[in-house]
Amino acid sequence: MKYFVGSYENKVDIKSRVSLPSHFRDVLNIKKSNIFYIFPSPNKDCLEAGGQDLIDFIIHSIEENAPMFSNEEETFNYIIANARPFSFDSTGRFVLPEEFSSFAKISTSAMFVGSGRRFQIWNPDNYKTKNQDSRKNFAEK
Repeated sequence: MKYFVGSYENKVDIKSRVSLPSHFRDVLNIKKSNIFYIFPSPNKDCLEAGGQDLIDFIIHSIEENAPMFSNEEETFNYIIANARPFSFDSTGRFVLPEEFSSFAKISTSAMFVGSGRRFQIWNPDNYKTKNQDSRKNFAEK
């Protein structure tokens, strides 16, 4: 598989280590990388993440599609400025920095949510609330 799909909840240990879901590691391995990037979402209470291809897409979008000094360029620049590279160990663990866990209100567990080319990392309770709200919105349409 080459896309991040599914939702997985994993524990965060006392040293702020959390395991990247094995499916997500498989996607990164297909892309021949154990490096991925995380950044605070510009419009949600979660973290956004993805491989080098996501960062390449964002940079290309800035250079090719976002007019200088536009809101689009500002959003892309926010993402690039706040993105940090991460790698995982042989068991899939990586350390989630305090500034990122604080932003997304992640403490004892993290919810990894696939979103195609990228994935999100949520506080599980916040994600469940958002997911229920989304389901209600779909039902109302």
